[in-house]
Amino acid sequence: MELINVEFKARVNNYEAVKCKLDSLPIYCEGDLKQVDTYYNVPKGRVKLREYDSYNSLIYYNRDNTAGVKQSDVLYYKHESDPALGAILELQFGIKVKVAKVRRKYVKDNVSIHLDSVEGLGCFVEVEACNSEVDLTLEELRMQCDEFFNLLQLRKEDLIDVSYSDLLLRQEI
Repeated sequence: MELINVEFKARVNNYEAVKCKLDSLPIYCEGDLKQVDTYYNVPKGRVKLREYDSYNSLIYYNRDNTAGVKQSDVLYYKHESDPALGAILELQFGIKVKVAKVRRKYVKDNVSIHLDSVEGLGCFVEVEACNSEVDLTLEELRMQCDEFFNLLQLRKEDLIDVSYSDLLLRQEI
């Protein structure tokens, strides 16, 4: 089965209201995670080293910069924490930008909902539907994202078309 990941990201004006709405739903909350994502200068897509607690991963992803629900090509490599990996990546590619955030993570079946407070940017909600453990089509995954978009009463003008790294880099110009 082909791995399909569909997602959207939206700016949140009232973090507490969205948190209360998510907390009232019959979904599992994994709690708050302090994450640092280090993005590297790569020729195609994005490569980031995600570090928090004892969980670390190297993530490659490629997706269109469009607002709304979009498909992403993603590869994850989970590994033990070792500063040598970050040093090698920095020497080879150079650091593009670092993104620090506190992520409140919720899970409902194959859908992850992230309520993020991003240092220097503000608050966002990100919804990802993946068919890794379920047999769903691209359209069904899109419908799952749309369901949370409507449930959280988000507006089209709240949608973000780029990654947090891109938003931070725009501020530096």
